[in-house]
Amino acid sequence: MEPSILSDIPFADFLDQVQDGLYIVDTSGAIVFWNRAAEELTGFSASTALGKSCRDRDLLGYRTVTGEDLGTVEASPLLRCMASGAGGTVPHLVVARSATGRPLPLSLSVSPLKGRNGSLRGAVALFHGMREEYQQRKLAVEIQKRTITSRGFTRNGVRVETLFSPVDEIGGDFVEAFFLDDHTLIATLADATGHGISASLFTMAYKTLLHATLAHRQTPGGILEQVNTSFLESAGIDGYYIGACVVRYDTARRRGTYASAGHPPGLVLRPEGTGARVRAEIVTRSPMLGMNDAARFVEVEFELAAGERLLLVSDGITEARVTGGEQLGVAGLDSFFRHYEGSSPLPDLLSRIQGYGSGRAADDMSAMLVSPD
Repeated sequence: MEPSILSDIPFADFLDQVQDGLYIVDTSGAIVFWNRAAEELTGFSASTALGKSCRDRDLLGYRTVTGEDLGTVEASPLLRCMASGAGGTVPHLVVARSATGRPLPLSLSVSPLKGRNGSLRGAVALFHGMREEYQQRKLAVEIQKRTITSRGFTRNGVRVETLFSPVDEIGGDFVEAFFLDDHTLIATLADATGHGISASLFTMAYKTLLHATLAHRQTPGGILEQVNTSFLESAGIDGYYIGACVVRYDTARRRGTYASAGHPPGLVLRPEGTGARVRAEIVTRSPMLGMNDAARFVEVEFELAAGERLLLVSDGITEARVTGGEQLGVAGLDSFFRHYEGSSPLPDLLSRIQGYGSGRAADDMSAMLVSPD
């Protein structure tokens, strides 16, 4: 029997012939192998990289497209994969620092590396350049930023706070609040199936159809009905749907109307002690947009007394896993607000949810608080 081809190629030589950049770290995160493609892609020689930490900001300095630092112990893709025992492409696209100082967009895959006895010995990273996709995603991120209500505002007797936190740089959630006239606020959240650019395209379609609908229909149920019809006619694709809720709120009367399409309930929060509790759930039973051309969307009226707030959240929040693996749900939101004493509830809610697990969020997360001023 002829000897195996693998016996004729030393392991290090084999790794040097891999066309993608590849490096290996030990359990402390120190780089112990750096292949030729890694040298060519980054401009850093193996002699420069070996012994450096994978978190070294003067070497790779990983960050997301939106600038989030991936060089901390908590965010480092390699350290996280060793801690969790799971690999993958996380996130979809990262930006590294090249030897020239120029941004180096990469697709980065990481995996734990185990020895013969199954014990963790380190991790391996595999990457290749993604400059063209990086430019496209940067443009998509900027477009999405300009289409959502990314910052809260106080106007005409109401305060609006928003949260938008996609899994990757761009997401399939949508959040927007605007006035039809001096006293009529329209607030909406939407959540397209899937993630990334493809899901974001559906939320852009939702925004376009919603604003076109306002010329003819201005009640939440009527808006969703027309958007559903238009979506199926112009943008509907089998298997792709949009969950959404729409609120029309009169800031002078402090009364509103809520309708949803396969979306988590709206929650009315009443002050209690130093926090707040869920006084009422605004629940409707309607299919997601794009499922049924004959769908109708029930409207529910609500009122906000002095000090009360309306909370809208996407299912990325209600279905987030907390201690014990259970979903956060309405009960978890109620518990958070009962004990909350800060001044930035939505960012602090996001931090609380992110603190429950060591892995990345499973879904995009968005929310809105509407408070009579």
